[in-house]
Amino acid sequence: MKLQLKKSKTFSDKTGSLIPFYKDTYFKNFNIKRFFFVYGSKKYFRADHAHKKCRQILIPINGAIQVDVTTLKGKKKKFILNYKKNNLLCVPKLHWIRLKFKSRNGIILILCDYKYDKKEYIQNISDFFKL
Repeated sequence: MKLQLKKSKTFSDKTGSLIPFYKDTYFKNFNIKRFFFVYGSKKYFRADHAHKKCRQILIPINGAIQVDVTTLKGKKKKFILNYKKNNLLCVPKLHWIRLKFKSRNGIILILCDYKYDKKEYIQNISDFFKL
């Protein structure tokens, strides 16, 4: 999996909208082991860590969320995920991510291909750059 922003299709009619996700299209070679929702405040950053083994797919559910990603080489990229734009972000392991909620009611769904293991997290950025 490489770091990439993807767009999903929306099917709408007078009753509402549906956004389907197909394993072959968005999650090829990605076996979901866990998922969770993160709610945030505009005042604080969330995440602010990296994973040794876990790859993630970030899907905005409500509002806009800024995702700052840093590679081991120090390259930085900024993504704005917005549920109205139907975009999602694929994040490989060993990428530092930091979430900033831009909307008051922001919600993001995070899919992981690795079970929760506290030892798997890198929570100090200087330790991250030592890898």
